[in-house]
Amino acid sequence: MQFQLISSTGLKYDGEAYEVIVPTKDGTIAILQDHMPLISAGQPGILSVRRQARDSNASLEHFAVYGGIVQTDGQITRFVTEEVTTPDEVSEQEAEAALKRAQALVEGAETRTALHEARTVAQHHEVRLHLAQLKQRHHR
Repeated sequence: MQFQLISSTGLKYDGEAYEVIVPTKDGTIAILQDHMPLISAGQPGILSVRRQARDSNASLEHFAVYGGIVQTDGQITRFVTEEVTTPDEVSEQEAEAALKRAQALVEGAETRTALHEARTVAQHHEVRLHLAQLKQRHHR
C-alpha cells in the first residue's frame, strides 16, 4: 500500500509500506493493504513502518508523532500531524535532559492549566526519548 506521513512542514514519508503501526486514542493498530476504511485520532507515540513483509522488527522505520489523524481506504494510508520527529533529529542524552526539565515543570505547576501544559510537554519528550532509545538499539 502507499503510505504518507504528513506534517505541517511537509512530507516526512511517502512510499510503499507493507505495514504501518500507528498509536491511536484507542490503542496501537497495525494497518496493512486492504484494511477496512478507517479514520481515527492519533495519539502521541511511535509510528513504525515496515516496508516489506519479510522485514524484521529491527528494520522498521520509526517516527515520533504527537497526535494527528490517520486515514486509510486500504490502498492509501495517510497520517497527518502537526509535528514529526525522525530518529536523526534526536539524541538520547538530549531527550533525557529535556524530559527531566519537563518533569520539573509538572512538579512545580501551580495551576491546572500549567499542569496540563507541563504534562503535554513531558509526554512530548517521553516520546522523543523512546524514539532515541529505539535508534540506539538498532545501532548496537
